[in-house]
Amino acid sequence: MFDAALRARSSPVRVAATLAIGQVRALARADRLRQLLTDGDTAVAASAAFALGLARDSSSATLAALAEALKRPPTVGREAAWALGELGAPAGPAIQAALRAEHDPQVTIALLLAASRLRPVPAAAVVPHARARDLTVRRAAAYAIGRPRIPAGVRALLPLASAPDPLTRVYVARGLARSAAGDSLADTALSLLTRLVADSAPHVRISAASSLSGYGPRARVPLLVAVRDRDRNVRVAAAQSLGPVLGNRRRDWMDLWDVDTGFMFRRSLVASAVTAGVIPEVIDDANPSNWQRASDWRYRGAVADAIVGGGIERVRKFAVPLTRDQDGRVRTAAFTALAAFADSADAEASPWHRELLLKGLEDHDFFVRATALGALTGKAKAAEVPAALASYRRALADSANDARIAVVAFIASAWRNDSVRFSDSLRTVIGQLPVPDDPLVRGPAQALSLFAGWRTAGGTARPLEWYERVVRSIVLPSLGGTPPLVDLLTERGTITLELYGIDAPLTVNNFLSLARTGVFKETRFHRVVPGFVAQDGDPRGDGNGGPGYAIRDELNRRRYERGAVGMALSGPDTGGSQYFLTLAPQPHLDGHYTVFAHVAAGLEAMDALVQGDRILEVKVR
Repeated sequence: MFDAALRARSSPVRVAATLAIGQVRALARADRLRQLLTDGDTAVAASAAFALGLARDSSSATLAALAEALKRPPTVGREAAWALGELGAPAGPAIQAALRAEHDPQVTIALLLAASRLRPVPAAAVVPHARARDLTVRRAAAYAIGRPRIPAGVRALLPLASAPDPLTRVYVARGLARSAAGDSLADTALSLLTRLVADSAPHVRISAASSLSGYGPRARVPLLVAVRDRDRNVRVAAAQSLGPVLGNRRRDWMDLWDVDTGFMFRRSLVASAVTAGVIPEVIDDANPSNWQRASDWRYRGAVADAIVGGGIERVRKFAVPLTRDQDGRVRTAAFTALAAFADSADAEASPWHRELLLKGLEDHDFFVRATALGALTGKAKAAEVPAALASYRRALADSANDARIAVVAFIASAWRNDSVRFSDSLRTVIGQLPVPDDPLVRGPAQALSLFAGWRTAGGTARPLEWYERVVRSIVLPSLGGTPPLVDLLTERGTITLELYGIDAPLTVNNFLSLARTGVFKETRFHRVVPGFVAQDGDPRGDGNGGPGYAIRDELNRRRYERGAVGMALSGPDTGGSQYFLTLAPQPHLDGHYTVFAHVAAGLEAMDALVQGDRILEVKVR
């Protein structure tokens, strides 16, 4: 099938076949991909380079071929550089050597992004590019130094704090964190961050506010200014950074309470206060109007989220009562707080902790069970497997697969940890479990003799007619220049998405189907990380919901530029209904999450989004 498609006259067909080899990681076809690196069609050659990165083929032949491909046209060289970054340490020498040679700026930028993924980042090869004439190359060097916060590159960032490009200043602000600046440059870095937190660009101010937290009380003044910033997300970022800065006087924290009445700001303020050792009045048990008694589940859940920073005893005092809340989303937050201490010495000394997590296996909410199982899995024991099996039987009726996957992972861990205590009867019960159709449920059991009967199970293929319909309704119109458009009518304005029907047709089909059936209407952006992403598509509302099925990834050459739209995942091939918008470029996501659209209009509305904002309506054009 691959060979026939690679011989097709149609360039899009050849490109799709080339990408498919990488997407399914068909390493047996790596030699064919290497041959395609010199194909006369640069779209095919670039896709071959990208596919070698997806396939994770780090053989010496592939490393040499990719290094040579850096010299080909920039569209090919760029993908070859990305692929080398995916291959990691084995590709390190090739990346460093290439950074010392002359290349087209596109290729140099891709090499700098690839270098940012190496550990350690090769500062000696990266730093000279911070002085390049080309602004885009300097920006990429700032990213390569600033995102991983490389101490050896901080001096090279200092002059770039005045760069005309806001995105470069974003990377500089991140790279000036205390952990990178060290003692010798702390004063200089703090001075620059104090200036950058008042920058004209909100994303720069967000990045600077986040970095200021590491400077402790010395950052008090600039952060208190940032807390009162005109931009909502800057205020949120500043509130999230105050924990190590403001001290442990409750009054200092409550003086900021009315600066912003929004839920996300106040939630961030509470979490930071708890980290500083302060229990704000709004979650104090003595307050009859505390958030634990709020009618809106989000406030009760926020208590559990915030209290994690206070240590296990405060989790016991504040989060444990919430494990009995009437709303499963609140119970999930409470069990997530417990899970944060699953591997801690404090939990080892607190028998109640594991007992309560085991109790969570009986919960009515599928994600409570999945959370509790996940926390228990690392130290799973044979004696606990019967409780997990009972939980599995309950999970068979769930609309989502999270708890089923978690049970299988738990049993697999118990087998590795404690196989000698598995009785014959317990092995028999496990051996008689029906083989699940869902490959994600079978995944944790792979290669374990305990689940030998699950190895031959296969999936259920869709009929050919289904794929033909997708081609007719999505691919062909997109090839003809009329891609699907979707309007997200949000509280902050309309965001128009143009969908990539050629690059990700199955994902686009899934998104359109969900949009037409009203799944996204009245949902909330349950996750907004200032300067990073805004995420929606969870009908449950807490980030743990989905449509009850998963779709395969369609990893493609589209990049996570500002306004890219990608599928949220909890692992390979776990996409469903949750998607995210990138508020700024995020190169580290490239090739790891399906890009299926971009914001064609409404960037201002996107930038204004705050966690909790609603989507009022979704219109498919």
